[in-house]
Amino acid sequence: MNLPAAQRSWNLRLHPEQLAFAKLPPGSEVPDWARAARHPITTVSWSQNETSVLAPVAAVPSDVDRFGPWQAFEVEGHIDFLLTGVLSGIIAPLASSQIAVTTLSTYQTDWILVPAEQAEQAVNVWRYHGHVVTVLPASDAAPSQEEQG
Repeated sequence: MNLPAAQRSWNLRLHPEQLAFAKLPPGSEVPDWARAARHPITTVSWSQNETSVLAPVAAVPSDVDRFGPWQAFEVEGHIDFLLTGVLSGIIAPLASSQIAVTTLSTYQTDWILVPAEQAEQAVNVWRYHGHVVTVLPASDAAPSQEEQG
């Protein structure tokens, strides 16, 4: 019997690099520092009011308005776009434990970001609720496409 996505156990990977959200003026081009950013994820979003970049803390210049650090947890494997309840099942235990989250989705999977100072607590909460969390050492972080060749 298949469990609904909200009740399933998920495999998550904690990436070691800390991330920050950077706020740029509306309509900004993707800055060179964001293009060169590495693991685990860099993303750029544009809205009418801002350009936002999520990138490794070390890549964001000190003179850029930013918020963080965050730690990124990647849901392992491809997540079907039409599967319902995935994020609900993953973040509900964190909400019950007063752990702040923000999420984003890529074509392949979902990412859960928690404040860096709460990452260890998030790992413990998820494991308690039956999720499998792998903590990646810095050397095991997935290589960027440039590094893959």
